[in-house]
Amino acid sequence: MGIKIITDSCSDLPQEILEEYDIGVVPLEIRFDDKIFLDGIELMKNEFYNMMKKHKKLPKTASPSPQKFISEFDKTEDDILIITISSGLSSTYNSALIAKEIYEKNNKHKKIHVVDSLNASVGEGLIVLKAAQMASDDINIDELADYLRKCAKEGHVFFLLDTLENIIKGGRIGKVRGQIASLLSIKLIMKSDGNGIVDLAEKVRGSNRAFRRLIDIVGEKCTNHENRILAIAHANCYAKAQEFKAIIEEKYKFKQIIVSTIGAAIGTYSGEGGILISFI
Repeated sequence: MGIKIITDSCSDLPQEILEEYDIGVVPLEIRFDDKIFLDGIELMKNEFYNMMKKHKKLPKTASPSPQKFISEFDKTEDDILIITISSGLSSTYNSALIAKEIYEKNNKHKKIHVVDSLNASVGEGLIVLKAAQMASDDINIDELADYLRKCAKEGHVFFLLDTLENIIKGGRIGKVRGQIASLLSIKLIMKSDGNGIVDLAEKVRGSNRAFRRLIDIVGEKCTNHENRILAIAHANCYAKAQEFKAIIEEKYKFKQIIVSTIGAAIGTYSGEGGILISFI
């Protein structure tokens, strides 16, 4: 029996990687006013950013129901390993645990593991990719799940916000503090480094300085580049992501660099123009 890898739509992996490793994706829900869309199915990434520009209020996000996970379980005869967005950011992890408990009662021949990535976007996505690559090597699912939980604690995510508007609206930063930072042209570099919660890493004045600082952080926090994968996710700013990638390639020799677009679930809070990087 093989291992089927399943994740949620917050992982932001490029479509070609999802297809190459046959990774199942359970979508979160995105609500604009009274309309609900399935992330990545009924609402694609470019459509999401266009809609967000037209709405004064931020969209609402909701985790998938346990039934959504169970429907994905039914598509495979293999054992199942689920990697979710951080339990500190979403109830998706708890939803997957409930689905596992329900499903195992009637499917005792299957093993199911749920792994909290302690991350989001490509921080979660790199753990999913690692799982998919190792699952193809006939590894025991219990050993793989234990290994991935260690990876989650060791992973690093940093992201640079172009605008503070969305995290102010979303209650992730105080309104007064956010407005002062905006007036002073202060850019926030946020981080998540294995604790499952987003926190402030640094405050840098000016967009160009912040961009360069993010590049320096890669060198300071990541060693042994030639054996590691760097993921770059952008919030509808492809040219900026490509510029970042080009500079990184000049300075460091990563085994692989992945570029993808931040989806609706994370883009709701990052806002347009943000850059997120992750390495394991």
